[in-house]
Amino acid sequence: KLDDSITKWVPEFSNMKVIADTAGPLSATTPAARDITIEDLMTHRSGIAYGFSLPEGSPLRNAYETELGDPLNAQLDPSEWMALLGKLPLAYQPGDRFHYGHSTDVLGFIVGRIHGKPFADVLKERIFGPLGMKDTDFWIPHEKRDRAAALYMYDGKGLKRLPGVPYDAPPKFAGGGGGLTSTVEDYIKFAKLMIKNGESDGVRLLKPETVTMMRTNRLTDAQRAIPFLGMDFWWKSQGFGLGLSTIMDPAQHILGAGSKGSYGWPGIFGTWWQADPVEDTILIWLVQNSVMLAGPEAAAAAVTGQAATARMAQPMFQRAAYDAIAKGKAQ
Repeated sequence: KLDDSITKWVPEFSNMKVIADTAGPLSATTPAARDITIEDLMTHRSGIAYGFSLPEGSPLRNAYETELGDPLNAQLDPSEWMALLGKLPLAYQPGDRFHYGHSTDVLGFIVGRIHGKPFADVLKERIFGPLGMKDTDFWIPHEKRDRAAALYMYDGKGLKRLPGVPYDAPPKFAGGGGGLTSTVEDYIKFAKLMIKNGESDGVRLLKPETVTMMRTNRLTDAQRAIPFLGMDFWWKSQGFGLGLSTIMDPAQHILGAGSKGSYGWPGIFGTWWQADPVEDTILIWLVQNSVMLAGPEAAAAAVTGQAATARMAQPMFQRAAYDAIAKGKAQ
């Protein structure tokens, strides 16, 4: 249930402490007012952070980076990782605010513990297999690597190609927060599952009411007023449901385009998708653009595409797509 305490499956998060100031000493904490719930994880209101979402140079950020390592290339066993994360203080009280972090990674490992197998295997058995997503995984087999897109970063002069991280075997750390590789063909199959109320090409994986819950805003007005990674991301237009952002007021949606009720979420390298149930349309934007994560402000560029040179076309793509829809209706 959404209001279940996660300590039922991850006792590592029992008796959590909350840091008094995200920029202050690790020793200054207070007890968490309550346990973290499943809904807290799904809405990023658990108080769990990413290192890069914390103030630069702060003791808590340094602890995240030292104890957990690179969030894009974790080398720890999931149980080791959860034990280390559970020892760090929370950035905020559970339920207090949306704060982007490792919540979805923890959620994935809980799914694995419930099933008694690695989370990656659960995804394959419950989602990728039934939907025919044959090219979606946490690693790229050697025979497929010639098809992999390159990763680039703007260095002030032009686009510089960066080395990839091709695992030679499936990684031990396969969390719910990121790390999957996929193709546009595979992702359309997943996106159709969402826009068709839980069914894709005749395969039903979710009840319609579950999808409705996922794409319905669960943040309070006060929580939406709090900046997200250094910028006013929610503005007056967006909310967040269960793992998805949703457009609440299209007229105020200055970061892109979409009908009321459209939903999706971006990826760290600029990939983005949106399902629009009003227009029965799926938009997918794939770009492999890395942004240096020097702090929350730079992280905002990574997530939204703002001020990220190679990603400037993303909102243009969105608006062009909706202009074409409007033009088609007018003809």
